[in-house]
Parts: sequence; C-alpha cells; structure tokens
Amino acid sequence: MKQAKILLGLLLLAVLVVIGWFAIGCPPFSRCPGTRPPKISELKPKNISLKFVGPFDDGKEWANIIAKFNTYKKMPANGFISVSISYKRICNPSCDSTGYDDIIREMQFEGEGPNIFMAFNTWIPKYQPKLKPMPEGMMSINQFENTFARVAADDLIKDGKIYALPFYIDTLALFYNEDKFINERYLNPPENWDDFSNYVEKLTNFNEDGSIKIAGAAFGGGSNIARNQDILMLLVMQNNMGSNKDLLVFNNPSTKPAIAFYTSFTNPDNRFYTWNENQIYSIDAFTQRKTAMMFNYSYGIQNIIKKTNDTLNFKVAPIPQLDDSNIVNYASYWVPVIPENAPCVVEQGISVDCQELAWEFLNFAAQKENVSLYLDVLDKPAANLQLAEEQSSDYYNARSQFAKQVITAKSWDRPDTSKSDKYLEEMIDSIITTDPDKKVSIEQAIGIAKKHILE
Repeated sequence: MKQAKILLGLLLLAVLVVIGWFAIGCPPFSRCPGTRPPKISELKPKNISLKFVGPFDDGKEWANIIAKFNTYKKMPANGFISVSISYKRICNPSCDSTGYDDIIREMQFEGEGPNIFMAFNTWIPKYQPKLKPMPEGMMSINQFENTFARVAADDLIKDGKIYALPFYIDTLALFYNEDKFINERYLNPPENWDDFSNYVEKLTNFNEDGSIKIAGAAFGGGSNIARNQDILMLLVMQNNMGSNKDLLVFNNPSTKPAIAFYTSFTNPDNRFYTWNENQIYSIDAFTQRKTAMMFNYSYGIQNIIKKTNDTLNFKVAPIPQLDDSNIVNYASYWVPVIPENAPCVVEQGISVDCQELAWEFLNFAAQKENVSLYLDVLDKPAANLQLAEEQSSDYYNARSQFAKQVITAKSWDRPDTSKSDKYLEEMIDSIITTDPDKKVSIEQAIGIAKKHILE
C-alpha cells in the first residue's frame, strides 16, 4: 500500500513537470528559458549609418523623410534595422556650387564616402562610371517615364539604367512688379517675346541724360544678370528645332538670332533698349524697384521676400514662348546619387549592402506620398507629374507657375557646368561691352565660347 502511494506521488509529480514544461515554452529545448531566442519585441534593431552631402540644403529639409524611413525600416517586415542618415552641407567660402564636384571627387578618392551626394542634372554622364544604378526590380524604365517629367528621363537614364530619381524640377519663370504693371495699365503678363519686347519699351524710363532710370526688364546682360547663361540657352533651345541634347546646338542656324535677340536689349539704338553693363545686379535691381521684370527660379521667391521684408508687390508668370505649338521651358535641378564604392557604418552582427540600402531610401523618399515632406519645406515644384499637376492648381501659391512648366522642361548636355557658365557669361559680356578692345561680333563670340566649352 505504501509502495502504491509512492508510485502515485511520483506519477503526479511527473504529470506536473510535464505540464510545467509546456507552460514555460518547452519543448523544443531551443525555446526553453536560457536557450530560446528572445522575441522580436525584446530585441533592439541593429544600427546602420549613412552619409549624405549636398551644396545647398541645410539638413532640415531632409529630416522628416529620414525619420519616416527609419520608422519604416524598424518594422520587422522591412528589415528591423535602425537607419541613421546624416546630411551635411558642403559649402565653399561663397556658398555656391563652384568646386563642389571637386570636393566630392576628393572625398571619394580618400575613401570618406559619402553614401549619397547631390549632383546637378547634367552631371550623370561624367560620374556614370562610378555611380551605382538603381537595382533591378525596384523600378522599371516604363514606370520612371510614366511617373516623372520627361526631362528627368533624358537626364537620368543612361544605357537602359536609372542613375537617379528626381525630387523636383525647377524652371525659369518671369517675375514682375505688379505695381509697375498696373501703372502702365498692364493687367496680364506677356505671353510671348513680342509682347515682352513691347512691355519692355513701355516700362523703361530714362533720365534726362539718356541713362536708364527704371529698366523695363533685367534682360540682355551677362555678369549683372542672375543666371544669364540659362536665360540665353532657353532662347537658343526655343529657337532650335533639333535635339537640345546636342552640344552642336551652337552650330544650329537659329542660334545666332537667339543670341542677337537677347543682347539687342543692351543696344541704345534699339527701341527696346533697357539694360547695359553698368546696371546693378538684376535681383538687386528688381528688389530695389529699379526694374519691372526679371527671370529667375522658384528659389527667387523667398530671396525677394527676404531682401524686401515682404514689401514688394510682385507676381510670377510663365516664361514667354516663341511658338505656342512648341513650348520649351528651361530645367535646372539637383538629384541625389549613389557612388559605387562608399562604405557605411554597420553595427556588429548584421550584414547590409550599403548601396542597396541607400537606393531603398531614395526610392522610398521619391514616392508621391513621401516627397512632399521635402518639397513643402523648400516650396519647390515636384518632378512627379501627378504631384506637379496638383501643385499647379494651387492658384494662390507662386509655386504653381513653376509646377505648370515642369512637363515642358528641357535641358542641354555640357561636360562641365562651371565651365559652360563661365564662358557663356563671358560670351555675352564680350558682345555687349562698350570697350572697343574687348568687343567682338556674335559669330566670334560663339566660336570662342564653343571652343572653350568643348575642351
């Protein structure tokens, strides 16, 4: 009897052990306390750091997108990693893009990264051998072309591969002083260059000695006109019926008339005379109410507001066109690209392809629902066609005028933007100068500029 009780007790003990065994998560042994791996909720995501640099943004413009991407990647289904992307502005003493690409090349040579850097839209060919194209399967060429402005496909797709995704496309537009327009009973901006010329004639005022008191437009000059090179090339492209991707656009017979038209506004014998080499810089002239019109990009809006403490009554209008059946606008924009061999900082215990992760971030950031987090901070017109169309319907936002021009924007190929900017400006100055020792004909100026740009 006693022996039976002992056996019964042992049996009960065994049952309790088995019940407890299952209650704490065993079997298998890998799930037992001290041997089972922790649940995902008990883990912390591994840290990965990427470097991102550019010449203009300060970092706050990217902060919201970076934070949203990090939240996305922390989810178990999306990699369960914590991605830190630090943005740094590379700024030379004058804080412009001059020398920026040289700094990038030096950083790459010294193995300092970065994992992502901003590049000008025409730089893809010169950087292409050292760039990582978008991984296959992330986005097709057809999807790219259906999503973004046509100029982006021309600039960023090379040899059947996508080398960058555009976030915005900026274009030249017409800025005008509304008070001066109303004073001359102009209720609408000029739509074509003939209208523009007539507006200039009426809006220009002269002093008794024949000097310019109020310019009808900051137009026709070189070094004292903001982005004079782009304004001139816009006219060349509007006149050129061939491919704007061909540097030999300088050989096109319509190039000389375009340059002649632009520089004619500095000729005192021309009825549309409105500008000369002695005028103050175009943006200063506009903000000081010394010119009624000027051309600039969307960033000019905030620049004008800042310079005038928002006291200038101005509006933005589409750029005048030469031919309504062949509308051409001038594109200028920067895109983030990924170098082929940039290391990233990865916490021990995890293996990550730095370039693929960087591409995943850019693809995430360029999506319509995310890119506005960047665009709205800077008030830039979207490269995404659907978003640009939505922006263009916002009548009360000056950005809408730029958004309307995205679909017809074009660019032109040149090996070195700094070089082309320099020699195009020198070309204009040499045509309009009153110094007989420096003045050359349009034909001579074109030849000199073309030679230097193609060197």
